[in-house]
Amino acid sequence: MSMASITALRDAVAAVTADLDTAALDAAVRVLAACRATGGVVLSAGLGGSSSTASHFAADLTKFTRSPRQPHLRSVALLDNIACHTAWTNDDDPGLALAHLAEPWLPSHPDAQDAVVLFSVHGGARDGSVSRGLVELAAYAHKQGAMVIAVTGFDGGATSDLADVHINVPLRREPLATPGIESVHLLVAHALCLALTDGGSR
Repeated sequence: MSMASITALRDAVAAVTADLDTAALDAAVRVLAACRATGGVVLSAGLGGSSSTASHFAADLTKFTRSPRQPHLRSVALLDNIACHTAWTNDDDPGLALAHLAEPWLPSHPDAQDAVVLFSVHGGARDGSVSRGLVELAAYAHKQGAMVIAVTGFDGGATSDLADVHINVPLRREPLATPGIESVHLLVAHALCLALTDGGSR
């Protein structure tokens, strides 16, 4: 065991955090603020470790951004309903499971701005071989008039191609890439929520 790997991860995360696209972060905050203002819903999703980031994000959007001076922001992490997700993956095309989970939520009502926020290390393979469910969810969200925010790593993958807003953490070399990207994704989630609080800058 060596401190070298810890130092390397620390330095990689620090570098990409310093270079995060502030314009993309601002655009994402504006989308989420529009959801709140119009009574829309924010759906979040990710696969593997990113599913826990999506769940954490939904919890913070619901509780951390709560204010007596602003409308309550409605947020749901789709994979928190694991029973329904496994039912869809068992009974239908697994790649469509996330889109099916989104069906009852989108559109939330005719005048709402809704959004889907996707967390994914690779962003989904463009040939559909990996994380197809996220890509199908993004496509379904657009059909329902929702905005898509993709929070990715590497080159952004297929979800970045469909995103209205793309926040990328451009680490590409393992074994640092995946833990580094996932770490910064949680920082991004917290930053977005902070910007939506009364004390955050907008």
